[in-house]
Amino acid sequence: MKSLKLQRSGPYLVMAPGIILLLLFAIYPFVFLLKISFQEYSPINAVNPFVGWDNYKELFQSKIFWNALWVTAVFVFCTVFLEFVIGFGLAVILNRLTVGQRIYQSIILLPIAMAPTVVGLMFRFMMNEQYGVLNYFAEMFGFSRTAWLSDLNYALPALVLTDVWQWTPFMMIILLAGLKGLPDEPYEAALIDGASSWQSFRYITIPQMSRIIYIALLLRTIDAFRIYDTIYMMTKGGPLTKTSTLSWIVYDRGIKFLDFGYGAAICVVMLILVVSLITFILKKIDLFEVGNRT
Repeated sequence: MKSLKLQRSGPYLVMAPGIILLLLFAIYPFVFLLKISFQEYSPINAVNPFVGWDNYKELFQSKIFWNALWVTAVFVFCTVFLEFVIGFGLAVILNRLTVGQRIYQSIILLPIAMAPTVVGLMFRFMMNEQYGVLNYFAEMFGFSRTAWLSDLNYALPALVLTDVWQWTPFMMIILLAGLKGLPDEPYEAALIDGASSWQSFRYITIPQMSRIIYIALLLRTIDAFRIYDTIYMMTKGGPLTKTSTLSWIVYDRGIKFLDFGYGAAICVVMLILVVSLITFILKKIDLFEVGNRT
């Protein structure tokens, strides 16, 4: 009898540590975040009154929020698109190499090993108007010096360039793993039928890689939404609000000025946006899988 009870409770005992960790580090913080988003919450206040939807009303009436939402959308779209295109190109090239593939792969992956704060500081020096290496080479080719990080037109592209440099290898390694897992038979059949390299890529590689592509886009999109440390090291949300993303105004308003309730409301909105995007991409993956089965 005891052995039967132990056998039945065994799976629950095995899962218990994971469930406890999930409660401590995921569910409880989310419930606490949701709770304080309806409060005028500050760690220095003895009483944190309930204000209902006031934080959300103030949020949606704020021009700073809508500007941050637009900047975040532009940043996420540009970085993920460029990283996908460049990463896919590098993955295809590396997949076709027969000599020195691992050496080139190791060199390309170096940016991922660097902390975002280090990358941000490095690019901040490189883009300095007076002694930055980018302006040095610009002058060599006859161009004038540019204030990359303080110019209203170049600050956001400079952040995009920095993020693309660091995270394109991440996209590349996922897509390269997918390419290496593709079967050779469809390509051999296409070669016999006289298909060109582009036709094989368009009608064989892309369809077979669709699920991997969606997963790579999903992972990078989620991560791009969270950008903060690079902005802190390079622009601090400026000039004006040209590089103020949602995650930056969470820090600037919620932490810097100790308005945790307002910052929590922004985090909840960000969570809704990211979950909606994840749901959309996962549905695309499921539709593709169903299409393959039929």
